[in-house]
Amino acid sequence: MVDYAGAAVGTTFGELFELVKHLVITIAAFRGQLKKIESTLISIAPIIDEIDKFNNQLDRPQEMGPIKDLLEKGKGLVNKCSKIHMLNLCMKYTHSKKLTNFNTAVEEKFKIYMPLVNARNGTKALVELEQIGGDVKEIGQDVKEVKESISMIVNTGALQSGFEASGNLAVPAAPHFIVGSEVEASLRKLKEQLLEEGVSVIVVTAPGGCGKTTLLKKLCHDAAIEGKFKAKIMFVAVSKKPNLIDIVQKMYQHNQCKVPMIETEDDAVRCLHQLLNAIGQDPVLLVLDDVWKESESIVDKFVSNDIKHYKIVVTSRYWFPHFSPVHHLNPLTHGEAVELFCRCAVDDRMMGAPDANLLDQMVKHCKRLPLAITVIAKSLRGRDYSYWKRKLLEWSEGHSLFDSDTDILACLKKSLDDLDDDPCLKERFMDLGSFPEDSKIPATALIDIWVELYKLDFDGVRAMTDLHDLVSRNLADLVVTRGDSSDDNESYSSHNYSSYYVQQHDLLRELSIMECNEGEIEKRERLILEFNENKFPDWWSKQKLQPVGARLVSISTDKKFSTPWPNLELPKAEALVLNFQNDMQSKTYALPEFIEKAEKLKALIVTNNSFFPAELRNFHVIGSNLRRIRLERVTVPFLSMGKIRLHSLEKISFFMCDISQTSTSNDAKISDAMPNLEELNIDYCNDLVTLPDGICEIKPLRKLSITNCHNFSALPEQIGQLVSLEVVRLNSCTALSRLPDSITTLENLRLLDVSDCLNLSALSDQIGRLGNLERINMKGCPRLSVLPRSIVQLRNLRKVVCETGKKVMWGPLKDTLPSLQITPFEKVHSLDWLDD
Repeated sequence: MVDYAGAAVGTTFGELFELVKHLVITIAAFRGQLKKIESTLISIAPIIDEIDKFNNQLDRPQEMGPIKDLLEKGKGLVNKCSKIHMLNLCMKYTHSKKLTNFNTAVEEKFKIYMPLVNARNGTKALVELEQIGGDVKEIGQDVKEVKESISMIVNTGALQSGFEASGNLAVPAAPHFIVGSEVEASLRKLKEQLLEEGVSVIVVTAPGGCGKTTLLKKLCHDAAIEGKFKAKIMFVAVSKKPNLIDIVQKMYQHNQCKVPMIETEDDAVRCLHQLLNAIGQDPVLLVLDDVWKESESIVDKFVSNDIKHYKIVVTSRYWFPHFSPVHHLNPLTHGEAVELFCRCAVDDRMMGAPDANLLDQMVKHCKRLPLAITVIAKSLRGRDYSYWKRKLLEWSEGHSLFDSDTDILACLKKSLDDLDDDPCLKERFMDLGSFPEDSKIPATALIDIWVELYKLDFDGVRAMTDLHDLVSRNLADLVVTRGDSSDDNESYSSHNYSSYYVQQHDLLRELSIMECNEGEIEKRERLILEFNENKFPDWWSKQKLQPVGARLVSISTDKKFSTPWPNLELPKAEALVLNFQNDMQSKTYALPEFIEKAEKLKALIVTNNSFFPAELRNFHVIGSNLRRIRLERVTVPFLSMGKIRLHSLEKISFFMCDISQTSTSNDAKISDAMPNLEELNIDYCNDLVTLPDGICEIKPLRKLSITNCHNFSALPEQIGQLVSLEVVRLNSCTALSRLPDSITTLENLRLLDVSDCLNLSALSDQIGRLGNLERINMKGCPRLSVLPRSIVQLRNLRKVVCETGKKVMWGPLKDTLPSLQITPFEKVHSLDWLDD
């Protein structure tokens, strides 16, 4: 065991480990849960020791504060469990759940927090190397190599968190339970095969909805599997139209290697095997999830017989005879299906015990398929039995054989019956089909669409409420990728949803599209189109159809799409979603000319699903009626948009874009192009260094968010001219060293977020002039060690977020504002379940 003497986190960790190891032997009641915790602690021990020592060398032991807090609470929980009498069944049950939740929290917090710590340490080391001074040649080649290595880690995305940090290949969260003896047996068998030598490709096959993906999520989060493969577990959603180039690039990013430019699939295969040879000295696990029959050949490209500890697990609705062994995952037994239905449908609001006959009939209609059971059961959760009986009667009037995916969709369609009384929510569900299969839908994109389509409030309060309603009905999943983004105490108007993503099972997506495609094309409320290569539907390419009356239009194209757009008349379209993959040959994407004639268009979402940005052409077709624009992974000269007239534009968002190729010309001001802009969001745009002064002439601007832009170094000196500004968010702008003094004249400013601005060394001396400031986020600012005296004038300040060691700096203000809340760190996960 590692020696943790003198290390703050290591000491707590060692005490917890010794306590758990002792109780595994002496306390039988919780032995299963304690063994899992012991295994988890063993797997993270070496890394905690390494990071703890590095932080002590940098004299910043507080970096591990959140980990230490969690371990301390874990010690308290384990101690409580040791005192529970074996016959106290109620306490045994509740504390078994708490131990399981604690183990999950350790695993998840460790995965989320450690990339940020590593990145911060890397950036700190870079800063110190820069301060050494002198020529690199005089320092020596060793220092140069260290600096280059650290730079590669930082620039390949280590400062990014959530999906970006892992190249989208991190294992999704696993359910807290799985039901079924066969599923448990498959889990054990797969685990054995992954831990033993030999077999390199394993196939898990079953009809849609049987729980293949759920099984693999659970397997990948198993302590023994994580202990063997560690960070080299990659979870790839392959689906119907796999993009080999994109997958390989994400594998490079996941392993924190420099991402290569890849133009052909042959190049992708070569790069793949170079990567495997580089990382293959350690065990590697690759999960290829949802591989279609037509894509069997893509699995061959990932196979390498030269890597000893390299395992591939494939899930598919099809059985590939070319590979073995094959696990056939069958539907649940009737008893297991009833158990799962009860877990999902029965809660404390229901009076009396469930009627066995009623449950049996419900389960029969679900054909023992876990997905159908989960969705339908949760739609009934909290309802009285009269409602259950009425639904059962309605379902019984149709056919009930589910031998194909079409029938499964028909089964899932029953879950929408519960939305008949809430047609607005059903509309929101159908809108989710506008995004590609297996995509992580940005919540901000949905907010932009829904605000305009359904005339909701500007800040998206109603939109987020509707989204949470869909999640609560198990019709979608909501994932938060950055722990500090979620704050229930922050008002919706200032809340940052850039790290909120929506995911949906592919069968539920098919269900939403099936609903959208009912009726004649020209009369549909939504038009959802997917193009492979240059194949347009006959009704479009031959112009035989009357103008399309859809209010929401979604068009997705693959990387082989190149044909000029045929004309399409969209006289009623209010929201347009364009999903594309750029061709590596041209590296450009042209907006359709027909946008120019869509006079009612108010929201435009353009997403490049390729790895590198594509140059966006035809930007001139965007009409002056647009109110919201969101662009992802495109190259567009935002800083020279002055000649484009977007007089109705209220919000524009850039995510992972290249936006500052040229400077703004004197005769074309951004303030003239966007005179009514209220919100500007720029996230992960690393080419952004500064904003043009013309931004400061947009008087209605209320929200300015520049986040994770690591080369952004300065706000305009005239920022104080933005008299309407309420929110300034600059978190994770690591090159930002100061704020302009004029920021203190923003009388309406309520939120200032400078968290993780590693080089920020001071706040303005006159910050006390911000009389309406309610909140400051300044965690992760190691150079910010002194506050100006004027902070005592911040009479409306209600919350400060900072490191524990910096709470004392706010003492003078705490004396005059006793209600001021000073929070050491934002919680990544709620730990309320650790308290009695």
